[in-house]
Amino acid sequence: MPYYDKNAILKALTKEQVIKIVTDLGSKGYRTDSSGNLIFQTICHGGDSYKLYYYHEPTDQYSGRTFHCYTSCSESFSIFELVIRAKRVQGITYTWYQAVSYIANQIDMKAVEHIERPKHICDMSWLKKFGKNKSTDIIDCEPIDEHVLEMFEYTPHEVFLNDHISRETLSTFEISYWGNTNQIVIPHRDRHQNLIGIRGRYLDEEDVENIGKYVPLNIEGKFLSHKLSHNLYGIHINQNKIKTCRKCLLLESEKGVMQNHSYFGDDDFSLAVCGSEISDEQIKLLLDYLKIEELILGFDKEYKDPYGWDGELYKNKLFKKIRPIIPYCKVSILWDKDGVLDYKDAPTDKGKETLLKLLDNKVEITMEDITLEGTYYV
Repeated sequence: MPYYDKNAILKALTKEQVIKIVTDLGSKGYRTDSSGNLIFQTICHGGDSYKLYYYHEPTDQYSGRTFHCYTSCSESFSIFELVIRAKRVQGITYTWYQAVSYIANQIDMKAVEHIERPKHICDMSWLKKFGKNKSTDIIDCEPIDEHVLEMFEYTPHEVFLNDHISRETLSTFEISYWGNTNQIVIPHRDRHQNLIGIRGRYLDEEDVENIGKYVPLNIEGKFLSHKLSHNLYGIHINQNKIKTCRKCLLLESEKGVMQNHSYFGDDDFSLAVCGSEISDEQIKLLLDYLKIEELILGFDKEYKDPYGWDGELYKNKLFKKIRPIIPYCKVSILWDKDGVLDYKDAPTDKGKETLLKLLDNKVEITMEDITLEGTYYV
């Protein structure tokens, strides 16, 4: 069966060929920066600004043969992914294999004949690519002084009370208020109940705009920060339930966990990564410590049309995030097919009934849904 080697294509690719390909995909010419990097129009999402950069050689930040969109996409990707995105904007659906074939034809690379395709992908050599054989030692964050919590006012704030979070939940999660900076105080504890950091939610719009909504709390010039990637928010409250039911609803924010706890109380099995990425340490906590058998990914709705190009683009982002977990437990995502959420909403933002509807319609993701890297067959 004929195939094209992705790595061989990238190695053979010249800047002149890249210009030809991207122009063919829709960019009206190109520019260069002071370092000689090529700059194209943002055809990846249908834009016309010259903010799509191509880094041909490896740099400190890019591995080489890499595009980066500095506007709507705000991420790096290969030329094969660019073909898929540009074609999608044109209303044409390209598979990864079609994209590889398209590039190969553009640069006149011949397919190799009669290479036997592997019969199975679910074997140990393939699974090792996902890093499960790395050290399973979990790195805990350093505890901080508990007495700092005595400084704050433990009065439930209306911002959270009006956002599907109960008074009981605010008490359970030790949520308080810091008047000096007008912030809601959110303590973070680890699996051993240790206080490891404190984040603050700014209430003044000027602070939100200039500093950010959720930041480490600053007390007398000291930031009470910790490595968010080394913990899962809510683990000190919900770990026993998760260990019992062997499943976890993984959310982005602390607020989402508190909303979920308000809906389900002691039956809450949610945790938050406190961001939009899932780190290796968080995967260890899920698989090796909590020993989950099912992961439900409930990240914020970063798409407007679940069936449009932005929906497909975001779904691919989610696939990349859960790819290291797929071989080891059942994985599904909460996908808003019916428009019950607004753009940027978390699955917990619209109340318990809406969340239950999303959970009832969760979409299971299998290995077959994940695109493998390496040699691609056409």
